[in-house]
Amino acid sequence: MVETVGRQAKERGAILVVEDADDLRETLAWNLERHGYRVLQAADGKTGLDLALSESPDLVILDLMLPELDGRQVCRMVRKSSDVPILMLTALTREADVVNGLDLGADDYVTKPFSLREMLARINALMRRVTPAQENSHVLISGDLTVLLKEHRAVFHGRELHLPLKEFRLLSALVSRAGEVCTRAELLDMVWGPEIVVDPRNVDVHIRWLRERLEGDPDGSGLIQTVHGVGYRFAG
Repeated sequence: MVETVGRQAKERGAILVVEDADDLRETLAWNLERHGYRVLQAADGKTGLDLALSESPDLVILDLMLPELDGRQVCRMVRKSSDVPILMLTALTREADVVNGLDLGADDYVTKPFSLREMLARINALMRRVTPAQENSHVLISGDLTVLLKEHRAVFHGRELHLPLKEFRLLSALVSRAGEVCTRAELLDMVWGPEIVVDPRNVDVHIRWLRERLEGDPDGSGLIQTVHGVGYRFAG
C-alpha cells in the first residue's frame, strides 16, 4: 500500500512511514501532517524500500517487523546509498536487538507502545539536524588528511574517502580537535546535535566504520585512537 498525504506541507520536509499496522500508520501520518510534514506511507518492506530510494524522503520511520522485507533488511539496503535519518519502531526491548538496529545504520529507535509527544520530539530533533551546521573554517588539514568542509570531501594519502554524512561530520569533529580527547557526549553534540537524545553506542558504531574506511592506507586505522572510559582522539 502506498499513500501520500499533506502535499501542501512540503516546506517542513517529507517523512516516509513504513508500518504494516494500518491504524498506527494512518494515525501517525495524520498527526505528522497536522505538524506540517509531507507524509509517504508504505505497509510493507518492499514498498517502503522502493519509496525510500525513489522519493528521497528527509526521514524514514521504519517498523522492524514487516511483510515482504523486514525492517532490518530495508535499513541495510537503504544505507548502501543514502544517509537519510532512520527512526526504528520496535516492540523488542532487549539490548541486543537495539544494538543490532544501531549497527545496521538506524539513528534512533522508539519502542512500542510510544507516546505521540515523544515520537514528535524525536522526529523534530532528527529533522533539525538534516541541514549541516555552519563551520568557522572551510578546510581542515592534519598530516596526510585534508577535510574540505564546504565540499563535503575528505582526502587521505591522495585517495578520496567517500563518507556518508554522519561519518563525515564525525571525522570533521575529530580532526578539528586533533590531538585532544573527545568524549562520546561531546561527539554526540557535535555530530547529532545537543537537542537530540541518541544512544552513545552510535558513536562507537560510526567510529568502527570510519576505521574500516581508513584501513586501506598505511596506519590509517590507527589514526582514531580509543581512550578507554573517555572517548576518542584523532592522532593525525
